[in-house]
Amino acid sequence: MSSLQLSWLLPGIALLVCLSWLTSFEKYLGVRYHFSLEAALPPAVAQVLFAPSRWLDERVRAGGARPLFRLNWPSSTGVHEDPAPIVRTPEPPQLKNLPEPLPSGQFLATLAQQRWAPGPQRILLAGDSMMQGVAPLFMHEITRLHPDWQVHDLSRQSTGLTVRRYFDWPARMMDEMDAKSLTLIVVFLGPNDPWDMLADGQRHLFPSPGWALNYALRVDEVLAAAVQRQVRVIWVGLPAMQDGRLRDGAVLQNHIFHARAVQWRTDYLATEPLIGLLSEPFQKFKRNEDGQNVNLRANDGIHLTPSGLRLINQALLDHIKQGHRP
Repeated sequence: MSSLQLSWLLPGIALLVCLSWLTSFEKYLGVRYHFSLEAALPPAVAQVLFAPSRWLDERVRAGGARPLFRLNWPSSTGVHEDPAPIVRTPEPPQLKNLPEPLPSGQFLATLAQQRWAPGPQRILLAGDSMMQGVAPLFMHEITRLHPDWQVHDLSRQSTGLTVRRYFDWPARMMDEMDAKSLTLIVVFLGPNDPWDMLADGQRHLFPSPGWALNYALRVDEVLAAAVQRQVRVIWVGLPAMQDGRLRDGAVLQNHIFHARAVQWRTDYLATEPLIGLLSEPFQKFKRNEDGQNVNLRANDGIHLTPSGLRLINQALLDHIKQGHRP
């Protein structure tokens, strides 16, 4: 082979390799830089460039094509007849103006709308690094209190609902529901989500009504699948965040988590009164019952110290205790 032929062959091979792994590169850009190459390109060009990598993902790497999940709002009959009946069809999320911030000192309160069936529970812990901090404490304590219960930790750092190409939470939770016959899912995530979202080939800027609508639809994918399988859900709300963008995101996300829990008659556990209200200035320290200032937040203004994690863990244990019928 001549040097001229080789000079054409090597770049051609490099181009084919790049095209075959383009979706993986897109995942990396989304997680590391919150940037979407696909959204930045003209739709026709993106469709052609990403086609080989998507075909390999579906037919080779993932072991076959996976059917897309479609929301199926249940009717008023035949779903959750016991112990938490749904007496009406949940209203789908609507495209509307963003909610106004709550007045200082106010927060979205905890919702306890479900009761657990008696007997051993099969629990899944789902979420990002926030859940990674709570999960070990919860698993240790709940198995001590209930040795016959099963608890599975699926928490993954740098994950969320906005970027689903790297880790598709609704799909993974549905897989876990079916594989493990779960009775309860606890969801605690959010700080990785306040970025622009690509949905149905369209980029939705954060924050915007379109972003809020599509984010609510992704929350509904989880809740709809759980309700259809009679799996209880506790969605843990976010506490105060120090960073402006994450703070704005937490305000909007808690509104969405709470509103969708209301519609689906699932539970919402507020962490704001424990860790810090989003309607008030951010504080790392909080005075405990003994009058001592306790540091609840890590230096990044996002994560929690062991003291903060223990507060949320205890609140979660108490919430489950109130809903479980011995």
